[in-house]
Amino acid sequence: MLRPPELPNSKAPERDVLPSAVFLFGLSGAGKSYCGELLSRRLGFSCVELDQHLTAAMKLAIHEKRSFTDEMRDEYFSIIKGVVQSRIESGGRFIFVQGAYRERHRRFLKTEIPSLEFVCVSAPSGLIQQRLSARGDWVGPEYAAAIAKNFEHPAGTRELVNDGASDDELVERFVALFSHG
Repeated sequence: MLRPPELPNSKAPERDVLPSAVFLFGLSGAGKSYCGELLSRRLGFSCVELDQHLTAAMKLAIHEKRSFTDEMRDEYFSIIKGVVQSRIESGGRFIFVQGAYRERHRRFLKTEIPSLEFVCVSAPSGLIQQRLSARGDWVGPEYAAAIAKNFEHPAGTRELVNDGASDDELVERFVALFSHG
């Protein structure tokens, strides 16, 4: 869902170092959506949850607690490429949120949309399990553990550690990812 940004309460110089389009990805329960909403409110981004564009085949796989096939992922990333490009072309600042478990799909998006910056949201495994148990939605701890086997850990990608730090600390960590090169 595209949400208009609230009034940012971040200093202007911090915002100047940030890209206009960021893609948050990572394991289920790492806190991608939480961080996306937080950064949206604090830094003036619009947050776009890309799971709203899941295909019918993907929704069925989730319902049946199956992993996605490569064909499902390929179709989906073609769809979200268009969504991301359209948003960026409309102007503004965006945080896109989606698991993006496979490196080839992240590379595909980066090749097709060079201005898109990627940040892996991570968290300690115990905290991930706690979050998944508490939220009670379609991705429970068992399903998350099964699909986590498909996650390809990125090399050389910016990483935002969402380890229970305060909101202020998370925003500072995010800004620091871009302040230091």
